[in-house]
Amino acid sequence: MNSKERFLAALELDAVDRVPLFYQHLGAAKWLLQNTGLRIRDGFHNPKTFAELAMAAYDMYGFDNVMAGWGDLLVAAKAHGMEWKFPERDFYPRPTKYVDMTEIDNIQPVDPLEDPTWSVLIRATEIMKDQIGNEVAIIGCVETPNMIASEVVGMENLLMGCLMDPDIIAKLLKTITQSVIRYGEVVNEVGVDGVFMEGSMAGGEMVDVSMFEQFDGKYIAQVIDSYKSMGLNVLLHNCSEQPFWKEQLETGPTAIHLQLSSVPISEVAPAVKGNTCLIAGIEHRELLLNHTPHEVKVAVRRTIEEWGRDPGLIMGPGCELPYRVPLDNIRAFRESVEQYGKM
Repeated sequence: MNSKERFLAALELDAVDRVPLFYQHLGAAKWLLQNTGLRIRDGFHNPKTFAELAMAAYDMYGFDNVMAGWGDLLVAAKAHGMEWKFPERDFYPRPTKYVDMTEIDNIQPVDPLEDPTWSVLIRATEIMKDQIGNEVAIIGCVETPNMIASEVVGMENLLMGCLMDPDIIAKLLKTITQSVIRYGEVVNEVGVDGVFMEGSMAGGEMVDVSMFEQFDGKYIAQVIDSYKSMGLNVLLHNCSEQPFWKEQLETGPTAIHLQLSSVPISEVAPAVKGNTCLIAGIEHRELLLNHTPHEVKVAVRRTIEEWGRDPGLIMGPGCELPYRVPLDNIRAFRESVEQYGKM
C-alpha cells in the first residue's frame, strides 16, 4: 500500500499493511525551513511556497499525509474581520485587533475562494493534489465555528458573550458555520481526501458540557453532516486537557484525534472500535521534544499493543510537532510505527 491507500483504509476501518502515521499542520517546521530556504510568511501569500513547504514535510519526515492547511488557525478569522501581523522571526501570524462585539451584525459569510489569504491555501491544495495526490493523503484543514469565533472577537469576549448575550453569539456562529461549510464544498471540488477540524475549545478547562452543546457541538454536527453528505472524511481534533471527546463522537466524525496524555487509549478504544477511526496522539510537548528516541519507541509500542490488531488506528503526535523537535525523535517515531504497526 502507498501512503494514501494506507491512510484512507484506516479511516474507513479497513485492513492496512501497517498503522498509518498522521502529520499535523507544519510540525517540526525548523528543519523544513532550513532545508528548503523558504519562509512561513511567504507561504501565506504564495500558493507555490505554501505547497512546497507542505510537500517538503512528506519528503523529510515520511508520514502518510500532508496538511493543506498549516497555519490555518487564524486564516478563517482574518477572513471574517480579525486583523493580524507576523512576528519579527519567521513564524505564524498573531492577532493584533479583534472585531468589536458591536460589529457582529456586520459580519457576513465568506467564500474562501474570494478571500485573498484563504484562497492561497486552496490554490496550494490544488498544487499538492496535482503533484502528489496519487501517492499521499491530502488533508484540508479548518477550525470549528466556535474556535473561529473565538479568534474573530477574542476568547474572553466570546465566553462573556455566551453568558451575557447568547443570541448575538448564535448569530456569529451561524454566519461562520456557513463559511466553514463553503470551505468543505471548495476543497471537495479540489479532491482532498479529508478535512482536519480543529475542535479543542471542547474541553472542561474552558466550558461545561451544556455550553459545548449550545455553542459548539451543534455547529460541529452541522458542518460534519454537510461534509459527509459530499463524501468528505472528517478528522476531528481535540488536544484540550479535559476533552469532551464522547460528546464530540456524537457529532459523527470519521476519525477523532486525541492526545493520550489527556485520555488513555484504554478508555477511548472500546468507545470507538468498529465505529470511528482513532488518531492516537502520543505526548508531543515533553516526550517528543525532550526525551530520547528509545523512550519515543517505547511509547509507540505500548500504544499499538494496547489498541491490538483491530483496524481503525492511526498514530500521530498529540498536536502539531514542536518547532524544534529533534530529528532523531521524528525518525524514531516513524520507524517504531513501521516496526510495531505491521498488520
